[in-house]
Amino acid sequence: MAAPGASNLVILIIMFTEERARWIYQHYRWLETHLPKRAAGKQPVLVTPTPEFYPQANTRNHAFAAAMFEATKELMELQNWKCRLSSQREDHADRDAALARSGVYGRTEHKGAAGTFQIDEEIQITYSPQLVHEPVALVATFSHELCHYLLATVKTEPPCGWKEHEPLTDLAAVHEGFGVFLCNSAFQFSQWTDSQYQGWKWRKQGYLTEAELGFALGVYCVRSGIQPDTAGKFLKMNPGEVFWDSIGYITELEEKERAAQMGAPSIAPRRRSVFSSLASLWRRKSAQK
Repeated sequence: MAAPGASNLVILIIMFTEERARWIYQHYRWLETHLPKRAAGKQPVLVTPTPEFYPQANTRNHAFAAAMFEATKELMELQNWKCRLSSQREDHADRDAALARSGVYGRTEHKGAAGTFQIDEEIQITYSPQLVHEPVALVATFSHELCHYLLATVKTEPPCGWKEHEPLTDLAAVHEGFGVFLCNSAFQFSQWTDSQYQGWKWRKQGYLTEAELGFALGVYCVRSGIQPDTAGKFLKMNPGEVFWDSIGYITELEEKERAAQMGAPSIAPRRRSVFSSLASLWRRKSAQK
């Protein structure tokens, strides 16, 4: 039996427009100028879900989360920035048990980053304890919340205004090198069945969509001079499709900006637009339903 509504799940890439892509590009450039600078001469580093960056053994408890948090702070050069990490209260257990007893288990979650950033007498960052079972989503959450800390130091208002600070914070996490983690945790779907039970679950995490994050990661790679395959080989299909199709578009956008600064004639498009590629992908997905 298919999960209720599974056949009607919206493929998030249909919401991605050229206007939104230019918002991402514009605000990424703004972040480059306004976020605190890294150590002199420090090159951008794409953080990947590998032991090179996160060698910690997953003990699925707060000690593991704390170790991952400290590693993320160090990768962002924030190890000397004081803040306290704490686990949120978990309230899903009773509901999940009741659903499981019914024989069909289903759950939908739509949330922003699965954590919070608070300033009281001290900086406090919280996370959902469920995330110790999902290290990629855990790192995505930590990088997002730590970017709230970074953005709190910025005095200049962004072009979008502070009302859009949450999607801007997702973009800041991509700028800091954590785009692979945000792309791969933005949308999760799973289902299972056995002799007694069947179930499904989908969850959206974060404020930018899979498509927007895939494009943002493309901007990061082009602007940082990082080979696309370094990131692309780690990506799930949906953000990966957008990521690979975005590279040519972003490269051409950069060329147009350089030409405009030099007063040269505008460059005619030479590559298929990422948006025509997305339209083709949407048609293929629809035909498979």
